[in-house]
Amino acid sequence: MKHVKLWAWLSALALLLALPGCAGGTSAETTPPASQGGAQAGGDELFTLRMITLTGFNELNVADALGFFRDEGIQIEYIGALSKGVTEHQLLTQGEVDVFVQSHPPVVAQARLAGMKSIAVTTGIVDHEEYTHVRYLVQKDSPIQSLDDAVGHKVAITRINPCEDGYVKYYLKTRGLDPEGAEFVTLESGTLEQSLMQGLVDITTSHPPFAGAALATGEVREIFNTWEMFGSPGAGLSTRGFSEAFIQEHPDVVQGFVNALYRARVWINNNIEEAQAIVADFLDLDPADLSSFYFDENKNIDPTYIEKWFEISEEIGLWAPGDILPTDIYTNDFVPADIPESDATLHWEGAAA
Repeated sequence: MKHVKLWAWLSALALLLALPGCAGGTSAETTPPASQGGAQAGGDELFTLRMITLTGFNELNVADALGFFRDEGIQIEYIGALSKGVTEHQLLTQGEVDVFVQSHPPVVAQARLAGMKSIAVTTGIVDHEEYTHVRYLVQKDSPIQSLDDAVGHKVAITRINPCEDGYVKYYLKTRGLDPEGAEFVTLESGTLEQSLMQGLVDITTSHPPFAGAALATGEVREIFNTWEMFGSPGAGLSTRGFSEAFIQEHPDVVQGFVNALYRARVWINNNIEEAQAIVADFLDLDPADLSSFYFDENKNIDPTYIEKWFEISEEIGLWAPGDILPTDIYTNDFVPADIPESDATLHWEGAAA
């Protein structure tokens, strides 16, 4: 009964968050350590950063819940989840958000190729053997045994994206199979796994936290994952960033944002269970059902990780070699501050009343 309620909630969440202006998230009232010298550090007024509402396991909600943004003089305003066919970079260009928080490097490159002035300033997740970026799931009794079988079958994704249909196409092409042979079915986030169980699709891509929740039902099994596909942390790299204009106008805010996320990434990797509790509270899920990401602990964006994504992207034809360079899409001008000693004993005090 618990899992029936879980999947019903996930379906409702996907519809709710698609509504414009629907906000989400919680903020814990913790005692913050000393400021890291970001936006308006030490002042009473907070700088508001607008960003989309994320519905997966992420470090931004953790940074918010632990007060890391507040320590930097920043408060987050969640504007709702992305609608179909809309990208963060369009919203950034239109002035609807201030920061992009859900883009693998190829998405930033495609935005810049389209004339948008987005640029990555820090990182998020990386792939990891234990905390896998994407898992490929089928029904427990499915005859499908390999991702090779994606050809001729329906594969669920949330949107056309380098890490969803892109990974599958890359895999099929490198195996000598037709990358266009799979039928990709676009569904709302949080409904992919349920659609698999109902037999509406044959394979689903599955990200944390939903992969763990799906496997916990016993109704699905994993046939492959991205660590097995690439064996590289860089293949899972996600980025966060701003427009060039925002960076020029508010470098102190950008620095504060980078500081807060670096703290959050390291804290999560060392406090996975507490991080799961925070994300579960944000999404109203059972922490025991969640799967987690692993987060990049590099202070700077690793050029080799970006180059790995360019290799994948050019292999599947997102752009031709030389159309854009890896160095065009990111900057390492914002080195995060050292992590406060108090982070070693920092614990989440629960959602604010």
